[in-house]
Amino acid sequence: MYGRIQKHSTVRLFSNPQEAYRLLAHYYLKVTNAGGCILDYLLLPHSIDLLLSFPNTMNNLIAVDSAHLLPLFGTLGARGKHYPFSGTYELYHASHCFCELGKAGTIVLPFSLESILQVKKRARICSPSPCLF
Repeated sequence: MYGRIQKHSTVRLFSNPQEAYRLLAHYYLKVTNAGGCILDYLLLPHSIDLLLSFPNTMNNLIAVDSAHLLPLFGTLGARGKHYPFSGTYELYHASHCFCELGKAGTIVLPFSLESILQVKKRARICSPSPCLF
């Protein structure tokens, strides 16, 4: 089963990189402790969007039909590979690996890495992001 958790706030979710990584670690632990995994994500100052894989249902999880799954990978890559709080960044830089995109040898992804990369490249609407702080 695939799903999505989205949170939008009028208050900033983080104000520095350490807070952003702490927030990502919180969601990572919450999802993995429930038996799921984060496939891709995008964390912005006022929102977080997580694309998940779960063996069963979970509270606050918006079900995602498999037909909409690949386009969502593109949407979550909209900030490009230079934006540090995204699965796309992890994919290219193998940084803090909160999602499966940044992990070498993962077999959890529902599509080939090549397919996901093509969709992300087509959907990218910005190049390197401006400073957030």
